[in-house]
Amino acid sequence: MVISWLLNSLSKAIAESVLYTKTAKKIWDELEERFGQSSGPQLYHIQKEISESTQGNLDIAGYYAKLKRMWDELDSLDICQHCTCDSSCGGKLKNYKSQQDSRLIQFLMGLNDTYAAPRSNLLLLSPLPSLNHTYSLLIRDEKQREVQISHHPAESAFVAAQ
Repeated sequence: MVISWLLNSLSKAIAESVLYTKTAKKIWDELEERFGQSSGPQLYHIQKEISESTQGNLDIAGYYAKLKRMWDELDSLDICQHCTCDSSCGGKLKNYKSQQDSRLIQFLMGLNDTYAAPRSNLLLLSPLPSLNHTYSLLIRDEKQREVQISHHPAESAFVAAQ
C-alpha cells in the first residue's frame, strides 16, 4: 500500500524510474539520495529572498506567512548536524534561541514604517520575545489600527493624503 501511495505521488517519469524497486524504504532512500541534497544555489536563493523580504502591501499575517514558508524551506535544506545529546550543556537551546532571535530581527526589519513604534518597543525588551509572541502582538496592533481608522474615517483620509 505504501509503495502504491509513493508511486502515485510521483510524476510519471520519476515513478517509472523506481517502479520495480522492491520496498517502500528502498524507494524512499533512492528518492532522498537523488532529490534530497541541498545545493549552494538553492541556499543562496532562499537566503537572498529572505534578506530582501519586506511587508509591502501585505498585512501582518501575509507577510509572516511568506517569511515562515521561506524559513521552513531553508530548514528543510539545512544539512548541518545538530546536537542530539541530552546533556545539560544548553548548547541546543542556545542555538535555537539564537536562530529565533535572528528570524525575529529579519521579520521586524521588513515591516512597513507604520510599525516603527511597535518595532522599537519590541526591540527594547530583554530577552527578546519569541517570534510567535511578536506576531500575536503585531496582529493585535494591526486590528487596533483598523478600529481607529473605521471610527475616524475623515482623519484617516487626511493621513493618507499626506
